Amino acid sequence: MSSMALKIFPLLFIFLLPVALYGQQTDDDPFKRDPIFTRPLDDFFGVGNEEGEEVETEVESAEKALKRLNVTGIDLGGNLEAGPYYSNALYSQYPNLPMIHFNRVNGLFLGVKKERMQWHRYGNLFNIPQIQPHGFIGYGTASKEWEYAVGLEKLIGERKRLMIGGEFHRATSTEDHYRVGLTETSITSFLASYDFLDYHQMEGYGLYAVYRTQRWIEAAFSFNRDTFSSLSQSTSYSLFGRGSVYRPNPPIDQFSDEIDLDRYGISLSFNPRNVLLNDRFTVSTTIGAELADNSGSDEEYRYNKYWTTLKLFYNFEPGSVLRWRLNAGGITGNAPDFKDFYLGGIGTLRGSPYKFFQGNQMVSSNLEVQFGRPSSRAGEWIRDYNLHILLFLDSGWTRQIPDMVNGSNPFSGFSEFSFAGLQHDAGAGIGTGAFRVELAWPLKEFDRQPAFWIRFNPTF
Repeated sequence: MSSMALKIFPLLFIFLLPVALYGQQTDDDPFKRDPIFTRPLDDFFGVGNEEGEEVETEVESAEKALKRLNVTGIDLGGNLEAGPYYSNALYSQYPNLPMIHFNRVNGLFLGVKKERMQWHRYGNLFNIPQIQPHGFIGYGTASKEWEYAVGLEKLIGERKRLMIGGEFHRATSTEDHYRVGLTETSITSFLASYDFLDYHQMEGYGLYAVYRTQRWIEAAFSFNRDTFSSLSQSTSYSLFGRGSVYRPNPPIDQFSDEIDLDRYGISLSFNPRNVLLNDRFTVSTTIGAELADNSGSDEEYRYNKYWTTLKLFYNFEPGSVLRWRLNAGGITGNAPDFKDFYLGGIGTLRGSPYKFFQGNQMVSSNLEVQFGRPSSRAGEWIRDYNLHILLFLDSGWTRQIPDMVNGSNPFSGFSEFSFAGLQHDAGAGIGTGAFRVELAWPLKEFDRQPAFWIRFNPTF
């Protein structure tokens, strides 16, 4: 661990240096999350706060949550649970499924949960200020397994800019949370056997530290030691399905069903909550690394995984919005199959077969244009209660680069990249902020039969 620490801390210093130098203040806090399901009981009865100000009633809070749901979909705004979509970029180094979900390995999972990595609603534990426990416990009705996480967090400093925490856990998780919403896929699984995620079990512990400025920057470091295990399908039930049409849940690797990994995670995000930079434009970006090339990991599976995401939103005319997401990543060393990059299907190349492309080097782009009715609300570009038209172009490239298995440069494989090698899928859709239908056609590699999607979230 000492040799790896010598490699990690210079990287951590580089990541945290701009955070320490940048600290713009503002009255609004984009990191605040206050959905209806985590409000104190006093708020529901309309009790005023200590300064005598009135707070929202339950009805007002529900209306506010409903409006936000129509803007952000079921998952992406953190209205039901923060999850990986409204938390730090390293959230999914830990178990990330909702406290109530349905999938082909757990069946119906029922649990209670207190979220990790949240910046507000801290109290006193044992008279220690700004500290709180977090975690969950629940039971899978098909897997017949109890799952849990037990953790503790502490905010440091008068301005509450630094969070430290840790957690023990044994639970089901997924690497596919970026493809489709976790609650969204529970709905499609339960109704029609469409479970778009692949799952594994993780058992172990982790420690983390997260630092933020008032508005723009969030950086994090995490150490995780886990045993990852393959899971098999435990149920074929769906409400309207006839027999099992679920995909088999794949093993974590073709050569092993249980792998021990020690991972150091680093992330740095600019504008992670997509706060508007001006009235018509905003951009956000995140870079991250998962470093498992160390003596604590199984000898056959030592790797370093690097990735970055850029999101851009531009209101180029009233009621019309350009949305663009660019992803890139590289893996050095020998990563298990479930850590590879996959493109194809929902959330990536929407006209191509699901996870058809696999590799240790990846570039993907999702470009969307929405045409809808302009909104008169500040900061809302399209009236999401009304239908809007959607046009999109998905592009992607991924390859398995042999030289990267024995190398240490995550950019070396990009010498094989070419724009002519990109797979392109184009499509159109119609919907609101919380519901949409899409048709996507592959422009290369496959026949021109369209794929049909029903979504309860925006793609990003």
